[in-house]
Amino acid sequence: MSALAILTYHSLDDSGSVLSTSPSAFTEQMRILWESNVRVVPLGMIGDALARMNPAKPLVAITFDDGFRNVYECGFPVLRRFGFAATVFVVTDYCGKTNDWPSQPHWVKRQPLLGWTEAREMSRAGIIFGSHTRTHSDLRTLPPRQIEEELVTSKRTIEDALGRSVNIFAYPYGAYDERVRKFSQSLFSLGCSTRLDFVRPGSDPLILERLDMYYLRRPKIFRHLFSGRMDVYIRFRRAMQGLRGRIQGRN
Repeated sequence: MSALAILTYHSLDDSGSVLSTSPSAFTEQMRILWESNVRVVPLGMIGDALARMNPAKPLVAITFDDGFRNVYECGFPVLRRFGFAATVFVVTDYCGKTNDWPSQPHWVKRQPLLGWTEAREMSRAGIIFGSHTRTHSDLRTLPPRQIEEELVTSKRTIEDALGRSVNIFAYPYGAYDERVRKFSQSLFSLGCSTRLDFVRPGSDPLILERLDMYYLRRPKIFRHLFSGRMDVYIRFRRAMQGLRGRIQGRN
C-alpha cells in the first residue's frame, strides 16, 4: 500500500458533526503520530515524494479545510507542542467572519473563522496557508471568468495578507472537472480533492487524495494508519460513500 497520507480536518469541536473532530481526539491523534514511525511533513513534501514515490518511511501531511478559528485555539497549540507542520485552506472573503457562505448546507453549524491576525501568527510559526477560493462555491457551476476570479483573488489575498507565496489549493466540496483542473494548474503546484484514499503511484498532484478524519476518529483505528487493514477499511468506506451518493441521486 502507499506510504503517503494526507489527513483532512475541518472544525475542532465537540459537536459530533461529520465535519468535527473533538479537541481531545485531535490531541490523541497527534500523540499517536508522534509515537509512531512516520514523519509528519509539510504538504509540499507529499508532492515531492509522489514524484519519486520512494519515501524511506511513511509520510503524513495534516490539512484543515475552511479555516475555523478553533484550529487556532485548539489545534495550533497541539501542533506546536509536537513540532508538526500543517496546512490551512482558507475561504478568503469570509476570513474573520463565519462559515455562512451561500452554498453552505443548512445542517452545518455556523462557527467563527480565522481572522488575518491569527493567520499571520500561525504563518510566522510555520503553518502553511492555501487557497479554498473566495466564497467556497462549487467551481463546476461557474463561468470561466468567475472561476478564474475565485482562484486568482483568493491566492493574491492570502499572499498580500501573509507575505508568502501560495501554491496549494483545495477544491470546495472536492468538486472539479477538467476545466476547473486546468485553471488550478495555471496557478498552483498542488491541489487537494476529497476523494477518500491514500496518495498512490499515479496520483494526480492537482487532485490529491486525502483521508477524512471523520472515518479515522477512533484511536484504535487511527493507530493502524499504514497497515494493510487500513487499506481494506478505506476501500470499504469509499464504496459506502459511493453507494450513498447513488441512492441520494435517485431521490
